Amino acid sequence: MFKADCADCKTHACYTKGANCTGVPQDEVLENYDEDERAIMKAAAYVEGTFYSNITRLQETAEFAKAMGYKKLGMAFCIGLNQEAHYIAKYYKKQGFDFYSVCCKNCSVGKDLLGLKQVKPELAHEAMCNPKMQAKFLADQGVELFISCGLCVGHDTLFNKACPGPVTTLVVKDRLLAHNPLGAVYSRYWRRKLGIMDEGEV
Repeated sequence: MFKADCADCKTHACYTKGANCTGVPQDEVLENYDEDERAIMKAAAYVEGTFYSNITRLQETAEFAKAMGYKKLGMAFCIGLNQEAHYIAKYYKKQGFDFYSVCCKNCSVGKDLLGLKQVKPELAHEAMCNPKMQAKFLADQGVELFISCGLCVGHDTLFNKACPGPVTTLVVKDRLLAHNPLGAVYSRYWRRKLGIMDEGEV
């Protein structure tokens, strides 16, 4: 059985040397992808191969959608990123897409109704995040590509699960690190704080 420990591999010879440490034959791998999924793989590879390291993820998402022939894009965003969402929507509309967006606090259901912890307990009403309805409202618009933008950990899983079509992540929320989760591993200070420094690292 493949041990699934690629993060600690020293060679990653699978990438350019044809090494297959999984034991799974190529034909079996290919059988896992249906026609629609192969179209997505082809469009993703086109974007990677054509624009590698030359455009932002914001732009890559647009190029992927164009390669797939998508016309309607839909974004579920965290209300804490409302200003960013405004500019993201502006960009995709400028690219010619029909663009729809739904914030996380849609329907304004109080957290108290589900016994959820409030961020600010002193508030009489604090709306819960509503990721399943974000997916539904976007699906109702006929969205072809669903975009996750800064949803909370956990809420993003519910959004992804509820979407009836492909989902891509544009923004990952990390309030402490300016929405750059990898800052925690790029920074020696954070690696030390998290107890993940390599042996001999100062």
